[in-house]
Amino acid sequence: MNYKKVYATEVIQGFTETSLFIMMLYEPLSGRKVPVMIGRHEAEMIMVEQSNQSPKRPMTHQLIINIMNCFALTLKTVRIDRFEEGIFYATLVVSDGFNTHNIDARASDAVLLALHESVDIEMAEDVVNDTGFVVQNDDIDITGSMPGSETIEELEEELRRCEENEEYERAAEIMEKIKKTRNNA
Repeated sequence: MNYKKVYATEVIQGFTETSLFIMMLYEPLSGRKVPVMIGRHEAEMIMVEQSNQSPKRPMTHQLIINIMNCFALTLKTVRIDRFEEGIFYATLVVSDGFNTHNIDARASDAVLLALHESVDIEMAEDVVNDTGFVVQNDDIDITGSMPGSETIEELEEELRRCEENEEYERAAEIMEKIKKTRNNA
């Protein structure tokens, strides 16, 4: 299986009552962004990790690393191997110095551990191709209209429809557009 290195660029909070969170992974060679739905707790921890804040007590991902360190295990890389029925499946590649072990994990937990340990995040090439989207030009939005031609209220309504219909890739695109629109206001 071929893998591509991806980067966790941001966590986007939905603008509806469902509190949808999407972690955006970016594959620079193809320019594709892959939206991954995650829970509120994971979203908060990823944002804390990306801002280099240190909680006073170990969080769950820090506890896992502390336990690994006690047993001389090292996280080598994180791989997002497949996407089935709306779920991303990930693997932690861990070494004890002699053997490599593959441990099944949720994508959000795996990315959080990778960020904490500063190790590579790899995604199967077919997963990038099947789930990613390309933003062609920042001057033209995802619908082909000029920025600002739709109101935030219209975008939020479209976002609600996408969430109801489980069109998560489209929802991620709309959330990015809302974010850009708010930043330009």
